Amino acid sequence: MEQAAFDPGHFVNGIGPSPDKMLQARLFAYGDAHRYRLGINHTQLPVNSPKGCPFDHGQNYGRDGAMRFNDNFKREKNYEPNSFDGPRETSQELYNALATSGITGHYPVVRREVDDFMQAGDLYRLFPEEEKQLVVEMIAGSLSTVDDEGIRGRSISHFRNADNDFGDRLESLIKELRASGQSELAGDESVDWREAQLIAET
Repeated sequence: MEQAAFDPGHFVNGIGPSPDKMLQARLFAYGDAHRYRLGINHTQLPVNSPKGCPFDHGQNYGRDGAMRFNDNFKREKNYEPNSFDGPRETSQELYNALATSGITGHYPVVRREVDDFMQAGDLYRLFPEEEKQLVVEMIAGSLSTVDDEGIRGRSISHFRNADNDFGDRLESLIKELRASGQSELAGDESVDWREAQLIAET
């Protein structure tokens, strides 16, 4: 019983909570108490684990933390979206709506700031030339080791969205590193990027 974590916020598809105010408060409070009492990974315990899922641990990107006792997903990717068939958010409603004077339910979040790249671009443009070159070299040294051209291209596009010069310099240096074979050395965390460059040139 000490391992059991009963949570009224967990429903099977097709049903949902009533508008009872006490229940509505417990939808959050019970799960929060379990995370404190049993740890963030309490849903891995057999008595609490999801049933009927394709994987015994459910489809999510949870990693590490107290009481982690499975293989911690090993080398699976832990970000979304990814290019390796990882789980994706469905955006499907969790509960059926309740008819009142209107319709209850979840509604899309209205994003008040739609530019996710402005601050990153502003910061880059504040850097003196030496620091711009340093950050480009550090990122390119790691990104050039990625073999999937699509992933490299999408990553570069993020930096280009922040600042065109940032993206262009990254793309140019990554091509240079891959063409010269320095990317293999740059991928070794024990070798500094500039050291890799010196090794490749000797």
